[in-house]
Amino acid sequence: MNRNNNTIIRSLGNKAMAFVCILAAFLIVPTLVSCSDDDEIVKTPLDATSISEGAKTVSTLNFSWQAVKGAVQYAYELREKASGEIILGGMTNTTSLLATGLKTNTSYELSVWSYATPDGDSTTSPKITIESTTNDVTVLATPSGLESQWNSGTITITWPEVPNAQGYAYQYEREGKTVSDTIQTNTLSIQALPVGEYTVYLRAISEDENYEASEYISFSFKREKAEIWRTECNYFSAVLNQEFKCQVVAYDDGNYEIEGLYGSDSRLEFNADENSEIVVLNAYKVTPPYYYVKAGDYTLCFYIDTECSSVELSRSSGDIWFYAYLYDKDNNYLGGDYESITWGETTDGPSVDDLCGTYTETTSCYDYTIDFASWQAVTDATAEVTIEKVDDETVTIRNFYNWGADMTAKVDMENRTITFDNTSLVADYYYFADNSAQDSPVVATFDENYNITVNNWTFWYNSYGYIYEGATSTLVKR
Repeated sequence: MNRNNNTIIRSLGNKAMAFVCILAAFLIVPTLVSCSDDDEIVKTPLDATSISEGAKTVSTLNFSWQAVKGAVQYAYELREKASGEIILGGMTNTTSLLATGLKTNTSYELSVWSYATPDGDSTTSPKITIESTTNDVTVLATPSGLESQWNSGTITITWPEVPNAQGYAYQYEREGKTVSDTIQTNTLSIQALPVGEYTVYLRAISEDENYEASEYISFSFKREKAEIWRTECNYFSAVLNQEFKCQVVAYDDGNYEIEGLYGSDSRLEFNADENSEIVVLNAYKVTPPYYYVKAGDYTLCFYIDTECSSVELSRSSGDIWFYAYLYDKDNNYLGGDYESITWGETTDGPSVDDLCGTYTETTSCYDYTIDFASWQAVTDATAEVTIEKVDDETVTIRNFYNWGADMTAKVDMENRTITFDNTSLVADYYYFADNSAQDSPVVATFDENYNITVNNWTFWYNSYGYIYEGATSTLVKR
């Protein structure tokens, strides 16, 4: 009995001890969990930012966003809205983004969210998204209000400036070839055009990607020859042994006319070749070397061959002669002999000496020599220029455009032109020549008061013009 009881008691004791241990464990577990809950850090999301859209272009978008307290970095994604393609993505410590190289007139979505430090009490913020669309290209306004003015064979076309235009492109047909170029000013000068009808096409242009060239505007005009001078002459017909009064007229296209052939209203249109031989322009019948021209009640048949004619003429004096056969109105042959037209030297004609003196020059242009970085507008710049005689046909022009240099020029007093030498250096580096080409000399004109106009000139260096087309200078004699 005692043994059994002891056994039972030991058995119960072991079980009781196990129960006590299980109960102890059960009581201990809640206590440990309770301690863990008290020590856990509860993290909250960072505040969301707000995004603003900044200046934009046809290929760029600019964004900025508010800084978030506790944020150490910002993540971003830029997607093309239509395709969903991610264009840009990454992390940044800044609060702005400039996206470049984008498509024109295209919508994009930018998402931004912020990150906190891993060991802090905050987590990633919610994403914030903004939509933005790149600008569309703006077509420049078409030039309008074109006006023109002729001066000694040069037509100058002007128009109001087109907003946002950086220049103008033009083209026209000349003697079967297309002439095209660009200018930066709203003034286009075209010189030495042959007689005829022309149409200039003009449009505004810009290198700014935000603007597209305008439509072309056309401007048509007619180049008519202009009279430079005329003089009274004596026309002697050897066949008739009779003298008539006539007039010789010079035109700015290099041609001439004899008006009043044989005392009639008929005229002879002509010029001269390199050998001073006469070249008949208005013959109604041509069988070289014979050229037929009506002369009132007569017909002149010019015989044009070597040393059968000569042209030596100016405003003040001249001697024109040619061999011709004469027919009456019934086509009866009257004979052949030399015809001659002469006029004498005037006593008070102008000379190179009259052109010499001191001038006040006023120039308007676009100049690249100012800082060699960009075209600078020069408006009504003034200079004191002196002209000195070298010989009866040559002058030295000093300090043109305030460059302090000497330039040589040939003077044609009869036609009132000054042709600058374009083969000599100016200021050790440059050539002074026409804007169209370095081998084209500048030809200035002067009026009866010896006031000089110089158009379309530039300083050439290394095949580049440093004064832009449209440069105009006036020299007023003091």
